[in-house]
Amino acid sequence: MDNLPYLLGALRDGSLPKCINKTEVTLAADYSRNWLDEVAKIASETFSVPQERLKIYRTMANKSKVPCFRLKVYSKELHGKLAKHYRPGSQLYWSTPELAKSSKKNNLAYIAGFYDAEGGCRNLDRFQSGKTKSFQAWCSIRCKHHAEPNEPLEFLKNSLQRIGVTSTIYDSDELVMTGIQNIRRFYTKVPLNHPKKKDDLRKMLIYLGAFSVEA
Repeated sequence: MDNLPYLLGALRDGSLPKCINKTEVTLAADYSRNWLDEVAKIASETFSVPQERLKIYRTMANKSKVPCFRLKVYSKELHGKLAKHYRPGSQLYWSTPELAKSSKKNNLAYIAGFYDAEGGCRNLDRFQSGKTKSFQAWCSIRCKHHAEPNEPLEFLKNSLQRIGVTSTIYDSDELVMTGIQNIRRFYTKVPLNHPKKKDDLRKMLIYLGAFSVEA
């Protein structure tokens, strides 16, 4: 996996604020800290930042009112490096970094980070908890953008199409992938790194008969 493009994708669920002293960066956020521990290791290696400077904070999600975690670092140098790829401030104005377009490997790593940060298959948790009796082969990536068409999602859609994965953008802020073989291609070709989200896709494909239990 190419680490910097992956981290730029993961940053879609982080923040790069406009700071007077330009030091604060939230590299990623998640409901489970397992993925953030892995992102911290990758960031430490990529940016040569001692891992003890990468702090994981427990907070409360605004909408769901359940605990979540944020991976933060205070570094003027790192803020400056990331500002070369994203304009500091609201994510609504972020466009796809040029690095994500520079090669197929970088492209796939960026998609992986983006999905790990903002993707998922919501119906699976409801099915596993017994709230629903069935579910479909369905997963998505969410991203709001200040203008239409939604450039970040359009980029993902076109990139996925090149590896044989079809998708549709709904309500201008959600990229949806459906179909067993379609999602199987996504799972096998995109180097996902989020333990739960990767395992959720695997469980979905096993249940729907696209994989064996040993896959």
